[in-house]
Amino acid sequence: MRKRSVGSFAPEGQRGALALTPETLEGAYEFLRATPPFRRMNLPHADNIVFKVMGARDRFGHFRGRFKSMPDLNEIGVSQHIVHSTEILMATMAHEMIHLYQHEKGTATRAVHNAQFRRIAARVCRIHGFDPTSF
Repeated sequence: MRKRSVGSFAPEGQRGALALTPETLEGAYEFLRATPPFRRMNLPHADNIVFKVMGARDRFGHFRGRFKSMPDLNEIGVSQHIVHSTEILMATMAHEMIHLYQHEKGTATRAVHNAQFRRIAARVCRIHGFDPTSF
């Protein structure tokens, strides 16, 4: 799997008009958390995640592990400028949830997408129908 590029999805004129809010991000997270393979990962409830709508134009989203000021919370952010459809929202959320899982299990490495990430991502793509070349 290669790094996702912003240009790998629908051209500007063919994008959806999905408006992101922290509540829509939370809903996407909880939906995925209830489905395989995430339901067996023992991920934290959405109440323990800070969901942030970002203005980034260079990435779909990000995961930020445990805040120093709030050690019980992690952050998942999704870019309003790039994520314009439910399909891309769900794929982006699933991607960030794998980073969360690795962070919680202590298996995240400096190589952002290590072998474990790629194995889990392949399974997530198979189950949910995401395109593994853009995941």
